Amino acid sequence: MGVGLDFIGINPVKALYWTAVINGLLAPFLLVAILVIASDKKLMQGQPSSRLGWIVVALTTVAMFAAGVAMFVV
Repeated sequence: MGVGLDFIGINPVKALYWTAVINGLLAPFLLVAILVIASDKKLMQGQPSSRLGWIVVALTTVAMFAAGVAMFVV
């Protein structure tokens, strides 16, 4: 596949860069899903995540959303 990308003329460094950008923009949405699932007592079979863990993931999610918005605004 790498050889095929080379023949098409795609720069591998630029491809890695844009893959990381897309990953950074999609990660906050996945973190929201993790927050919802980890907080559900039924899905977690009576062992939901701790309040501290929830707060850490929530703060990380907010920071990643802010970074994604700042990337396009600034």
